Amino acid sequence: MKFSIHTFVLAAFAAATIAISTSPASAQVFSSNASGDHNLGSGGNISVMVLALPYAGTYMLGGQTTIVNTAGNNQEETVTCWISTANGGASVPYGPSSWATAAASGGVITLPLNGSYTATGPTDLWVVCHNFGAAALATYGNITAMFW
Repeated sequence: MKFSIHTFVLAAFAAATIAISTSPASAQVFSSNASGDHNLGSGGNISVMVLALPYAGTYMLGGQTTIVNTAGNNQEETVTCWISTANGGASVPYGPSSWATAAASGGVITLPLNGSYTATGPTDLWVVCHNFGAAALATYGNITAMFW
């Protein structure tokens, strides 16, 4: 019995190794991080990070950005963030975007930025945020794109 289980495990390992080594393409991952405070005053669009995509094709995107309510006026802050192809620009069609409301005075939210984007050539993707309240900070974040 031990011999047949051992043989089965070795055969499965060999099949998996062959399947991986004969793959026609491998995935490439590109990533950008934000680790500074970006002041989201009232009303304007602020770019909080940028990611360079080197190839034409479809990318799977994943990421998030953290927002802190710094208004100090005991009111909630609603913030939205999206992906753009221009610094401070509008959202790309069907691109990832999200919004949430941070609790009053020091509330923290994390906005996800998951989706896909099809580039026609080398492209910069900007994470842009807009605050509908008085004051907030975009603090930490990451955007990652996988291409294969």
